[in-house]
Amino acid sequence: MHCLVPSGMTAPKNDIHLYSFLHHIEAAQVKAGNRNILTISSLAVLAALLAGGVFFAYQQGYIHDIIETVRSDISPLLFIILMIILPLVGFPISAFLIIAGIKFGILLTFALWICVLPLHTTITYTVAKYLRPLLLKLLHHTFGYKIPAIPKKNQAMYSFLFLAIPGIPYAAKNYLLPFAGVSFRYCIVMNSIIQSILGLPFIVLGKSGADQDPTLFYAAILSLVVLFIILRLLKRKYSNS
Repeated sequence: MHCLVPSGMTAPKNDIHLYSFLHHIEAAQVKAGNRNILTISSLAVLAALLAGGVFFAYQQGYIHDIIETVRSDISPLLFIILMIILPLVGFPISAFLIIAGIKFGILLTFALWICVLPLHTTITYTVAKYLRPLLLKLLHHTFGYKIPAIPKKNQAMYSFLFLAIPGIPYAAKNYLLPFAGVSFRYCIVMNSIIQSILGLPFIVLGKSGADQDPTLFYAAILSLVVLFIILRLLKRKYSNS
């Protein structure tokens, strides 16, 4: 297996898989150009498009119709059940957080989110650990590939760096951590901390829609952009240290 390490450094033998795994993820995310400029420019464009789309929908009365539908036509119990089940099979968790922000408000939704996170982690960890031997054998015999083994001393940092990588779906992160051999305690603690923070702007976004508050809306968009940039900088710093 080829492995790239930061310039001027030699990776300790036990760390070679960690550096290799982070390198492959980084290479898959950005193909060309200046990464920082590309990332910030893309975020600015996406934020502007989202803001413009929401403004148009608000002007046309669509926002009001959607909010009334969410508040009155969706059973709270059914919504919570779907929020527990569907993200496990790849449905975007951000959609649930926005809708919950509309329906329950910021505090109740954040409390619900804090409760759902360890439940999701426990379920995905159990499924991944059960399927891991079969998957390892399949990958090895079919493709000649071995999932990188993460040394125990690096599991906390690895979990943080992996969860902090933007662009990887929520469900994929939950399944891939145990597939890589990360222990349950790091999966549940790191996932609960990082994902709770990453989910908060979506909750605020939903609340801003419910209150039709443009200030709260733009604050949520700005916080998403800032979080994205901070996490990328932290990932670069610690993966190169």
